[in-house]
Amino acid sequence: MANELVTWSDDFLIGDEKIDGQHKELVRMTNDFYAGVQMGGMVAKVFFMKTIQGAVQYVKTHFATEEAFMQKVDYPLAAEHKEQHENFVTEVAQQVQVLEKEDNPDPAGFVKYLMNWILNHIAESDKKYTSYIEK
Repeated sequence: MANELVTWSDDFLIGDEKIDGQHKELVRMTNDFYAGVQMGGMVAKVFFMKTIQGAVQYVKTHFATEEAFMQKVDYPLAAEHKEQHENFVTEVAQQVQVLEKEDNPDPAGFVKYLMNWILNHIAESDKKYTSYIEK
């Protein structure tokens, strides 16, 4: 797909059907954001502002799912992982506030930040609890 920022890979699979499904949805949402903000200018800003709150809510739901899963398996780094989630939500809220106030915002840069954080988080932090479970 021409406007696709990231392509899903089975390398991202954690092994839990629900969490993997949510990760796939996060990748899809990121690609939708990217396609929307490519329109540029005020159209991109309006698109972004209309869709970001739903995306943030979805991310919070996903994080709650992961945190419950880690608690269920008694994952020793669960508190650290939860802190990463909380820091991400705080950073997103701050960046959205900045974008809302700017006359000529660049939501494409923010979408790339989202993509990088999500993919790195899945590939590194989420894979750690997968390794823990496998042991």
